[in-house]
This record gives sequence, structure tokens and C-alpha cells, in this order.
Amino acid sequence: MMSWRWLLWLIPLYLVALVALTPAAVIKWGAVPGLHPTSTQGTLWHGKTSMSAELPTGGTLNLQDVSWRLSPWQLFLGQADIALQIPSTNYIHGSATINASASKATITANLQGAMQPAIQQLKLPVPITMAGNWELAVADYQLSDYQSGKICDSLDARFNARTTEMRINQQWHALGDYVSTLSCNEQNGIAVKVDDNNLVGLRLNAQVNGRIDSPQVSLTGSMQPTLQTPKPITDLLVFLGKPDAQGRYNFKW
Repeated sequence: MMSWRWLLWLIPLYLVALVALTPAAVIKWGAVPGLHPTSTQGTLWHGKTSMSAELPTGGTLNLQDVSWRLSPWQLFLGQADIALQIPSTNYIHGSATINASASKATITANLQGAMQPAIQQLKLPVPITMAGNWELAVADYQLSDYQSGKICDSLDARFNARTTEMRINQQWHALGDYVSTLSCNEQNGIAVKVDDNNLVGLRLNAQVNGRIDSPQVSLTGSMQPTLQTPKPITDLLVFLGKPDAQGRYNFKW
């Protein structure tokens, strides 16, 4: 007969093995509303899934073969430390790290992709046909008090758009590169700023306020064509009205 001493050793070993081999499919049970994981494989600690998420824009974020690693030791300490890898077969790809506790979530990420596929799939409010590549580098994003619906508590990020082009009358015209800085504003929303050191003299200030499930976007800016601005794009600026005393065409949405 097995001694009770051995049985007391086997019980914790069995529980550890049970947790370590937990199938990845359990993430479906705890998925947040609007996020739909499918085709999961692997274990809770290291697995792969495809997922879709409904966005406030009316678009759907679809990602295939997203892999993750979850640190068991951090989980035992009351924190979820997750590393994500999104392969380049998706129109959005890159890596992200999420550290979440009961009171706060912190995210770092480096994501990239082509502009027009992302605009179409996510149904972003961009009324023109664009080409080029983008990269979002998030050095720090923090959010606390999940129930409040606020968008951010801390944000340090840059959005780069490279080799951009705009199509006018079936012809493509180069727009160059653009750098945007992202930070939190006083309303716990997101502020986006673009300086005018670019080919079309674009200066932009955008605010994303409201709740995280129903964001409200406001935008003010101006453009001042340079000698390098393609003429068809310069000709379109008359639809923004007359330039001010500095020669800038102002707009507000």
C-alpha cells in the first residue's frame, strides 16, 4: 500500500502538471467582450490562436496565427505577463508585451504594416486612397481603473508613415514621410501631434476623447505647400478655403 507520505508528494505534482498542460482553448472562456479567439492550439502558457475583434469604427480586426507566451511565475504573483507575436502574413504584424494586474495594465509594442489594407479592414475615416507603410512604436502605455472607460493614463508612442502616396484621378503622387507623437491629454484621452517638417507642410493636432468603447475624435490642422508638393495636391487645397496671412490652409473636423 502506498504510504501517505508519497501521496502528499504526488498531489501537488499532479496539480502542477494539470496547470502546466492546460489546453490553450481555455482562453475562449475568459475572452473579453468583442474579442473572439478561434483555432487555439498549445497550452495556456505557450500557444497560438486566430482572433477577431469588433472596433468602434465598425471595422473588424482579424489576425491569424498570433502566438503568445504567458509567464506562470508572474501569474502566481497576481500579474499576467504576456508576450505576443503577430506574423507578417497579417496586414498588421509585429510584437507586443502586456503586463496586467487587477488595478493596472501596461503595454509596449512595435507594430507595422501597409497603409491602405489597414485603412480598408479597420474602416478608418480616411476619404482618400493612400499607399505607403506605417510603424507604431509604443514605448509605454498604461491604463488603470478599467471600469471608468477612460482611454489612457500614460502614453509615450510614435507613429511613422513612410514613402506615402496619394491617388488623384488614377495617378499616384508622392507625399513623403510623416512622424506623429502620441501622448495622454488632460481628459485621459490620446493626443496626436504632427509637426510641419514634411513635403506638404502638414501640421496636425488630433484628440481622441470619450470612452474606450466609444471614442470621439476631433482634429485641427493646416497645410502649407512647399516647392516639392505635387501640383495636383496643391490644387486641391483651394477646397479648404483661402490661406491665412502665413499662407497656411487651415481645416478643422
